[in-house]
Amino acid sequence: MRLAEEDVVLVTGGASGLGSATVRQVIAAGASALIVDLPNSAGAELALELGSRVRFTAADVRDEDQVQAAVEAATELGTLR
Repeated sequence: MRLAEEDVVLVTGGASGLGSATVRQVIAAGASALIVDLPNSAGAELALELGSRVRFTAADVRDEDQVQAAVEAATELGTLR
């Protein structure tokens, strides 16, 4: 994966399983990540564990407004990829 420091990857379901593994790979590649998962997920804890280049936004991907808010949050971190 080729990502630059200014790149941000939005990962739905990013608090566990393959999503969590993807977030970890994004950080290892030098980019930032926005974890998007349900409010009761471990997203906030994972973001805290991984540091300042990771943020968590609680959202249900079935809700267009919540997804739009997550996209906007991701663009505040850098260039959304």
